[in-house]
Amino acid sequence: MSELIAFVYDNEGGAKSLEAELLDAQSEQKINVGDAALILRQQDGRAVLSHATNLVGRGSMGGMFWGFILALVFWARWWGLSVGGALGDLGLEDDFVKDLGDSVGKGHSALVALVDDDMVVAVLNVADSSNPQVMRTSFSAQDEQVLKTVFQTTRE
Repeated sequence: MSELIAFVYDNEGGAKSLEAELLDAQSEQKINVGDAALILRQQDGRAVLSHATNLVGRGSMGGMFWGFILALVFWARWWGLSVGGALGDLGLEDDFVKDLGDSVGKGHSALVALVDDDMVVAVLNVADSSNPQVMRTSFSAQDEQVLKTVFQTTRE
């Protein structure tokens, strides 16, 4: 099983700083992050997504997954789309997506990471020092397999 954990900061640099902290912990083999992305919501309201490739290399989900998450979090409600069915089919909780969208306001940032259950406590401990708002949702092994099947990237 895995958890999707969002670390939200009320500034633009918080998520990038956490990425560096997690990278240090990972290089010391204290943690292992399956996949991660950074979200920056600029002052003009525009959301910018970047895959945390420094942290995870070629992530297990790929850019399509993170783009999908970004679209759900910031644009689906704005367009008036109902996302409940799609979220349930992919193992994502509607409340998690709504809360994340509500929390990443203008000038805020977030690091969203897919973490295996055995690493969750270690990752939370690394992030604890920067005092982010933390949101979590879990995936069963079956949900994670569905996500990987839908969003898998070709590996070399």
